[in-house]
Amino acid sequence: MQRKSLALAVAFATTFAVSGAAFAQHAEKCEVIPKEEWKPQAELERKLTDQGWKISRVKITNGCYEVYGRDEKNNKVETFFHPKTFDIVTAPK
Repeated sequence: MQRKSLALAVAFATTFAVSGAAFAQHAEKCEVIPKEEWKPQAELERKLTDQGWKISRVKITNGCYEVYGRDEKNNKVETFFHPKTFDIVTAPK
């Protein structure tokens, strides 16, 4: 029984460490603002598409919209946008 508990504890700790490392990989962060102040994701997608971007995925990371795709020059991009202003968010230096 103790072996099973130990195995579960190790599995949990490993999962937590791996997920924490995955979360910590992006230094870009947006300040916390209420969701009702966020502009709709569809509006960001429409704005970027109008600028010539090809969007493959949008997700929320560290309080920002994280956009994957290709920009107007067909460069592969992973860019963070502020959810209220749509300003590009960069990692602190």
